[in-house]
Amino acid sequence: MTRLDNKSIIVTGAGSGIGAAICRAAHDQGAVVGLIDINLDAAQTVCESLGSRAFFAHGDVTDEASMNAAFTALHRDMPRINGCVTSAGILPTREPIADMPVDAFQRVLNNHITGTFITCKVAGNFLHNNGGGAIVTLSSVLALRPGPVLGYGAGKAAIVNLTQSLAVQWSQKNIRINTICPGWVDTPFIRAQEAAGRDLSPIINMTPIGRLIRSEEIANVALFLLSDLASAVTGAAIVADGGITLAGGYLPYGDLPS
Repeated sequence: MTRLDNKSIIVTGAGSGIGAAICRAAHDQGAVVGLIDINLDAAQTVCESLGSRAFFAHGDVTDEASMNAAFTALHRDMPRINGCVTSAGILPTREPIADMPVDAFQRVLNNHITGTFITCKVAGNFLHNNGGGAIVTLSSVLALRPGPVLGYGAGKAAIVNLTQSLAVQWSQKNIRINTICPGWVDTPFIRAQEAAGRDLSPIINMTPIGRLIRSEEIANVALFLLSDLASAVTGAAIVADGGITLAGGYLPYGDLPS
């Protein structure tokens, strides 16, 4: 793993799941980490578990003023900010379109694409003023393959397009931006669904590597994209899904290869 001793990184959605894993991994590799979450207690708990070189702030990714305030507060405590990961998200809903209230669709879409837009806008201003850096957005394999979670899938697909557009727009500002498309990741979100009675075996059986992805594995991809090793990479959508998006081509012929 590359060291990140020269990196000062802000992570949204840092209080749990992938965001928390990215904070831990970045801190372990020498980065200074700023944690933003709408759940301040969750962010504080993760921050305190890291110890030195970690700071936290309350922030709502759907509110530009809130995000400006959070970045400004962290900027006072941290070295020159040169990295950001947009990991904040909410659970999807999976009603068919005929039964889906418009406000439910808009709520999920607003959190994922508007929240990513606002975070990128605020982070981009700080990075530009600090001489550049790298941003990693979190999309999903549902950006590449359809699913029943209409607002979530549409929002994640929009994140890929936004990321690619900003890669071109910021190319002369020394700001790289890439997105990760995770598959089914073992997070508190998915385990809460399992506890409520959801059977995860169909997901695991369709995944060629035969298991859920670990949050730490997504964190490793994010750290690479934030690091100087990825200096030529911008506008990329990196799929980290254990092969599940490829498995559909095998299923008409029977089970996955053993």
